[in-house]
Amino acid sequence: MESRSSRATDAVPRQRIERLLNHSRFRLRFPAPLEATYRAYHDADALRVFRGSLGYLVLLYLAMAGAALAVAPRGQLGAWPLVFSGFGLLILIGCLLVRSQLLERFYQRVVCALAALAVALSIINPMLVTDPGFRVLVYIGGAYAVVVVYLGLSLRLPYAMLAGWGVGLPLMAAGYALAPRLGLAIDWLLVLATFVGASVLCMVICYRDERQSRRVFLQAELLRMDREHIALLAEELQKQALVDGLTGLANRRQFDQALQREWGRAHREHLPLALVFADIDHFKAYNDYFGHQEGDDCMRVLAGIFRAQARRATDLAGRYGGEEFVLLLPGVMLAEAASRAELLAAAVRAASLPHPRSSCANTVTLSIGVAAMVPTQDGSPDELVRRADQALYEAKAAGRNRVIAR
Repeated sequence: MESRSSRATDAVPRQRIERLLNHSRFRLRFPAPLEATYRAYHDADALRVFRGSLGYLVLLYLAMAGAALAVAPRGQLGAWPLVFSGFGLLILIGCLLVRSQLLERFYQRVVCALAALAVALSIINPMLVTDPGFRVLVYIGGAYAVVVVYLGLSLRLPYAMLAGWGVGLPLMAAGYALAPRLGLAIDWLLVLATFVGASVLCMVICYRDERQSRRVFLQAELLRMDREHIALLAEELQKQALVDGLTGLANRRQFDQALQREWGRAHREHLPLALVFADIDHFKAYNDYFGHQEGDDCMRVLAGIFRAQARRATDLAGRYGGEEFVLLLPGVMLAEAASRAELLAAAVRAASLPHPRSSCANTVTLSIGVAAMVPTQDGSPDELVRRADQALYEAKAAGRNRVIAR
């Protein structure tokens, strides 16, 4: 049996589901994608109920058999024991199929077929009983079979009606035509009071139950959509909490988390951890000259260059604050980190962003400090940050537009 899938219901807009819920004339039919999902959902629950109910069906069968044998007049049972044993055979088949793939895939069809046979037995059985008093009890027993078909097997209404009326009406018509010839005893008042009455009443209750089941399903779908929407909002908020709004790079919070994580991993695996600190040279003067909008555009261009240098999944490019950028490089030695920093500086110069107020070049440039170390038991991520920051300070002191590695 198909598991319940949210993909099919995603094809049905939320507004359509709400209209279905609010519609006063509730039909036992949804739009195609939603209907398929409901049937899988309903049948999975029906199979669970069926498995739990088989034991009670066995007890009911045995109780009815015992009661019938206790009150039936001796020698007046006729073919009743043979026909009644057919109910036991149907219950046995249900027990054999209860864990089968056939029942999981085609629950409604298989159970409907078994139910139709049960209805057929419940109609034929009284015709074969000769004692009038015992026949009344057998008719009442047939009403129990109708109740089980409509209400005890979790069949959807069309299948329940197919098992009940689809078999019952032809057999009653055949009995009406053949009873005089075969000498069958049919009490049509009892048929009306038991089979027909129970069928009509149970059909109404079955409709009500399925209608309620479908409403619960629709409400559950709305709740699922709400949960997914909340999860998306939470994911977006989490992303915003870890991403710099201007550049789209990792923000300071995400950098701090990544630094702690990678420091611990490098310590366990005895690997180096490198950190590149970069500062845009004379960026305040750039903002004063071009304005903050141009300054933001400049930051975005540089962010793209940093992002391109975060080549591996473990590399992290981020905005540390203001005009400072960082590049965290797990597993990278100092020489390789310095080489990556030189590539960064060259890429920024190649971008040729004009900077008339810079004292070290006529375009935007970077001052970069690089540090790397293999974490030790007594060490701290703050030591790596301090070294990279010191290297950046030396690059600025040396005239900017350069890379210093420590």
